Order: sequence, then C-alpha cells, then structure tokens
Amino acid sequence: MGAEGPRRTRGSGMHKVTLRDVAAAAGVSIMTVSNVLHDKPNVGEPSRGRVAEAIRRLGYVPNRAAQQLAGEPDLRLGLLYTGVLNSFAAALFIGSMTAASRLHAEVSLRLASIDDPDALRTVLHRMGNAGIEGFLLPAPIAEAAALAYAHEPPGMPAVAIATGFPLPGMACVRCDDRRAAFDLVSLLLDLGHTRIGHISGPDSQSVSIVRREGYQAALRARGLMPRPELTVGTTFTFQAGIAATDALLEREPGLTAIFAANDTLAAGAIAAAHRRGLNVPDALSVVGYDDSPIAEQVWPALTTVRQDSVQLTRQAVMVLSANVRARRAGSEEPGTQEILLPSEIVRRASVAPARR
Repeated sequence: MGAEGPRRTRGSGMHKVTLRDVAAAAGVSIMTVSNVLHDKPNVGEPSRGRVAEAIRRLGYVPNRAAQQLAGEPDLRLGLLYTGVLNSFAAALFIGSMTAASRLHAEVSLRLASIDDPDALRTVLHRMGNAGIEGFLLPAPIAEAAALAYAHEPPGMPAVAIATGFPLPGMACVRCDDRRAAFDLVSLLLDLGHTRIGHISGPDSQSVSIVRREGYQAALRARGLMPRPELTVGTTFTFQAGIAATDALLEREPGLTAIFAANDTLAAGAIAAAHRRGLNVPDALSVVGYDDSPIAEQVWPALTTVRQDSVQLTRQAVMVLSANVRARRAGSEEPGTQEILLPSEIVRRASVAPARR
C-alpha cells in the first residue's frame, strides 16, 4: 500500500481506493476510518493522523451513495431499554427499526439500569465510543439519564420518548398525559362518580406525576377537593394494583370508581374487586392507561387511554436523525424540542354510571 494515489489494475485502468484500503494502510479498523470521515470524537489523535495521511497518500474520495448501496448505515443511533419485555418495549423495537430502515440508519439496543447513574453513564459513554451518534431514551430511562447528567450534559443528541413532560438537555416526543388523564376522570365524573380513587405509579417516572395531576385537576374542575387518602402510590405491577385497591377500599368503603395509572395496575384493581365479590362495573368502575394488550384480556374489558407508542418512537427517530445531521454539519442544535402526538379514550365495559 505504499503507492501514491489510486492503484492501477489490469483491464480496468484505475482501482478505486476503498475504506478497507485506507484502514490497511493506516493500521486501523474500517470502523475507525468511518469514524474519522464522519468527524466523530471517539478516535484518538494518533489514529486520526494515520488515517488522514493514508487518505491523502492513496487519494481516497468518499462516495456516500456507494457506501449506502454497499449497506453502510448513514446514521448509528442507540436505543436503551430496561430489559422488561412488554407491549411498550415491543413498540419501541418496531417503531425504531421501521423508521431507521427508511432513514438508512442503524439502531443498536442496549440494556440500561435506572437505579445506577454511574452504570448508565458508562453505557452511554461506551456506545458513543463505538460510533453511536445519538440516543433514544424511553421513559423511565430518560428520567434516569436526566438525573445522571444533571451537572454534566452527555454532549450528544438525545430524544426522550413517552415521558410525562420535557426533560433538560434532550428533545421529547410524547402525548399529553395530563390532559388525557383529565379527560378520563371527567368521563367518570360525567357518569356520576364523585368518590374516585387513584392508583399512581412511582414519582421517579414523570408520567406518574402528570397523570395524578390530571386526576386532581378533573376533580377540582367539578368543585371536588382531591383527598390524599384516596391516592395510593406504588409500582407499575399487577400485584401492586391488587394491594393498592385493597388499601383504597379499606380507607373508603363507599368508593365507586378507580383510575389506575396504567393498564397493569387497573387489571390488578379488577382482580381485587372480584376477590371481594364486587361486580365491575356495577359496584366499581375501573379505568386504566396505555391500551396495552391486557386491557382487552381482562374481564370486563378495560376503558383506557390509547397512545400510539410505535408512532411515538418513529417520530423520535426522525427528530434524533435530524439533530445528528445538524450536529455533523456544524449547525447549532435546536433547544428543547417537544412534539405532542394525539391520544384517545377507548371506552369498554369496565365503566358504568355510579350506583345510587
């Protein structure tokens, strides 16, 4: 590889210099050459210098169209998830992969812990060193990342997916959970329910906060003061929904409706009611949130809020891709971007007028 400029081959005149040629001449990997060409910050100066010298000496000219035809992705994005396999995780995978395919991007999946800020920073750092240029951070990882980088921004574009509100240092694609919760509780109020309990998720997740705010705002809008004892905070699990419902019914035997902050909690609420011999919805109306598969698997089928998590993720990929390209071009990245997508109430058999 010591010859200057493009190499000659018999019968073809000139041999086009490839990334592989440059990598061999510089003594580095093809990925390192690609990172240098994209001006990524994860290549040391000695390697960067050898690649630059090899490019000059061999006369290498990047051909973006050829790279794409050869299958090299134009963008490398990272999607973090907690390892919990549910309908939301499935939507994340489907939405990110379909959008990435259209944009000629590659999405790398990584497990991440929301309980260890140092471990989360390490995962993001290693992904950046491996060539990832931007991150897709679904809730609750987005909230954990915002805390982990509270005093030291990650320095790379990131988009939060399905959080309750925008988070510092990243764009956000979400639905208006507060408004949807307000409308859902208003439906119960329209049916004559005034003693409505709420099973809330953990405050470490922003959706728990805004859904509870929507519940409280709906009560106040009808002249009812929210009663603290009628809200139980817990985790987003089926067993937690059972325990929270038992607690609410012990505190308020005259309770006629429950708004659970997700469908799994609502399914637990229905199970707890059945165990007590309470008919749903005649004795107790129950509503949930997310319209996950369990909403149609429980009996009676659950009234809930539907949000299109696949579309949320697709939109997040588009926003992240645009921000990565802007960063490559040296353009000033936009400030906090917030995109709100619509949601809707799906009414099923778990609600009925309040008993007299």
